[in-house]
Amino acid sequence: MPETAIGLFPDVGGGYFLPRLPGKIGYFLALTGFRLKGRDVQRAGIATHFIEAEKVAALEKDLTELKSPSKGNVADLLDSYHMKVQG
Repeated sequence: MPETAIGLFPDVGGGYFLPRLPGKIGYFLALTGFRLKGRDVQRAGIATHFIEAEKVAALEKDLTELKSPSKGNVADLLDSYHMKVQG
């Protein structure tokens, strides 16, 4: 939450989801203003998928070309691009 970097409390959205993250990572993020990037966002439980930056354009193209953009089709496509996080 960028506002914490200047001494403000996280907004309503952050105030809701940060304390619900696993462990104490949400409290750490809220109190320090530390910013997660890339795979760390998924490790923290904020993102569901991680896709390398150079593959985003291809994913966008494939998403727009889905003939039947159902929840399942989108999930399958995201899973095919998803990089497994080494933990």
